[in-house]
Amino acid sequence: MTMTRAAVFLAAGLCLFWLAAQSFAPARDGLRVAAARNDPVALADARLDQTFTTARFAEGLDAALAAGDADLARSFIELGRSRGLFASQAQQARLAALEAASTDRAAADFAEGFLHGARDTGPAFAGALTGDLTGYGDLRDLWTEGEKVRRGETPDELVVGLATAGLALSVATWSSVGAALPARSGLTLLKGAQKAGRLSRPLARSLVAAGAKAIDREALTGAMAAAAKLDVAAARAAATRVVKPGALATFRLLGEDMATLYRRAGARGARDALALAEDGAELRKAARLAAARGAGTRAILATLGRGALVFGGLTAAAVNAIFTFATTLLGLAMLARRLGVWLGRRLWPRVGKRAAGAF
Repeated sequence: MTMTRAAVFLAAGLCLFWLAAQSFAPARDGLRVAAARNDPVALADARLDQTFTTARFAEGLDAALAAGDADLARSFIELGRSRGLFASQAQQARLAALEAASTDRAAADFAEGFLHGARDTGPAFAGALTGDLTGYGDLRDLWTEGEKVRRGETPDELVVGLATAGLALSVATWSSVGAALPARSGLTLLKGAQKAGRLSRPLARSLVAAGAKAIDREALTGAMAAAAKLDVAAARAAATRVVKPGALATFRLLGEDMATLYRRAGARGARDALALAEDGAELRKAARLAAARGAGTRAILATLGRGALVFGGLTAAAVNAIFTFATTLLGLAMLARRLGVWLGRRLWPRVGKRAAGAF
């Protein structure tokens, strides 16, 4: 190999090194996302590192404030603080004004939640849960769905299943001195989301299918009859037989996941997760994310969408970066080998000839 050829190989090596340096960061990020595909917390963190810039933070916070969503604005501030980003004084002043206005609506929201099951705010959810724990809320929903049957209309099978499972869990809550309260409150939230049309269609379909297999139709008829008479005791007794024992355990786990979402991300954070998740497994991932990231969960979901819960594969740019980085490393290794042989022949001719003959 002449000095001219050595210079050519050295120049090629420098080009390959430059390509490797350019592709290293996106390749590393892509591999990090792929490695975190089964861990919603690590997956969200990896994707936020790529996308949650200062501009994205300010844009998300401004959008929440413009929409009058104080809860989402607080979530963006919490997420930004955890990543070294902070709201401006003007943004903080706008948030304070929104929070002052929302305080005035708390009592009205509680009453709305108790009477009709509205769950868009924390006070409304508290009212709805109070109604369900007393039996009134589930009884009201069973009566409403029973009226649909009597009119020849199609009842909401998921609301029926959640109401009967809720009545059964209310009994367990009282008898266990509150041990079943997380599951009970989670079903209240899930039922309200279904009534408001907040569940994603795939999630609603999967839950309806699961509920259809879980319900004893004969016992359900008895529960609806008791609900029509506003007989809370009889409705609760019938509800314990409506949902099959194995299925009740499934509803209980589902309710506990929802309770975690509510406790850590708030009522609206839970609602946002229900709009994104497509099955119970994804809802469980959302609960794990909320348990780890707390108040910042809503901002994460707003920023990443379903990307916070599911891997969904790598982008074409990430795949290309990984391929480029791997290829350049291979090219550098081959060039290093050739350069090493050439240097050996120049410095130690005899040893260099033996080394050249070995390859």
